[in-house]
Amino acid sequence: MIRMKTKNWPKVAVLATIFLIGAVTNVRADAVSDWNAIAVNSIVAAGSARPGPAGVLDLATMNAAIYDAVQAIEKDYETYYVDIPGASGSPVAATAKAAYDVLVNRFPGQAGPLGVTYQNYLIANGILPTDPGLAVGATAAAGIIALRACDGSFPAGPNTFIGGTGIGVWRPTPPANSPMNPGPWLGQVTPFVMTRPTQFRSEPPPSLDSRRYARDYNEVKRLGSLNNSERTPDQTDTAYFYAGNFVVMMNQLVREMAAEHVDNITDSSRLFALVSMSQGDAAIATWNDKAFYVFWRPITAIQFGDSDGNPRTTGDPAWNRSEER
Repeated sequence: MIRMKTKNWPKVAVLATIFLIGAVTNVRADAVSDWNAIAVNSIVAAGSARPGPAGVLDLATMNAAIYDAVQAIEKDYETYYVDIPGASGSPVAATAKAAYDVLVNRFPGQAGPLGVTYQNYLIANGILPTDPGLAVGATAAAGIIALRACDGSFPAGPNTFIGGTGIGVWRPTPPANSPMNPGPWLGQVTPFVMTRPTQFRSEPPPSLDSRRYARDYNEVKRLGSLNNSERTPDQTDTAYFYAGNFVVMMNQLVREMAAEHVDNITDSSRLFALVSMSQGDAAIATWNDKAFYVFWRPITAIQFGDSDGNPRTTGDPAWNRSEER
């Protein structure tokens, strides 16, 4: 388990506060942050192969390996999964090797560019091929790769989930009208910390004929429309902000948090492991809920609003949502 030393609880409180207010400044980086940025670039380069939040699974796997590699050497916290007795060497070397091995395993098509990045990183940081930390990183990566080998994070078949056409049921939405992406497979991936994907099942959506449903429906209809919306400019900017790439934005924020408030590689490895595994489990739980309830999207609900059986809602077949800039 990843347990924190008592003396560091004030630091966690500071980090949590900074996370909420977003007051962070990028002033320095370490090996964990460096490889987080490299991993995010690999996820973006994978394109449709890692849609939406699926990339958090790759980051969680990599950061678990980095964490175990660093802790094997520094011995500040308990490891997550891989124990390496007698580990020694540079934690920077261990971080680079653990990250590289996991990324090549998960993105074999990028092995060439990743190999160049890895070798250049070792040279830039003065890491010799004989550094014992490299073997530590390789061992940690091998253990985590084996642990996650059959976790379901790379579905074998094509994504073909299209829901249904019933009232209240999810269906493909314009403009692409594509199957759910990522598909329901994401909700069946083995969690990193949760005991099962359904451990924190969300409450069901409100009944279509309820006052609560009508309230939420009419709010989205008023504020979320592409045209003639009642939202303020600030609300529009907020919507565009949250429409950005989740994996890119969240990890940039964590790197900035680490740069400003974490001054050693052992706490940095722990921060990234905790955040990424939490994100991974959150994505798994969310997609499990999506597949369980199969509830329609707002654009479908509003376009077919006259069929929902609620006298407090009025449909608009021409309604369209606000789009990204």
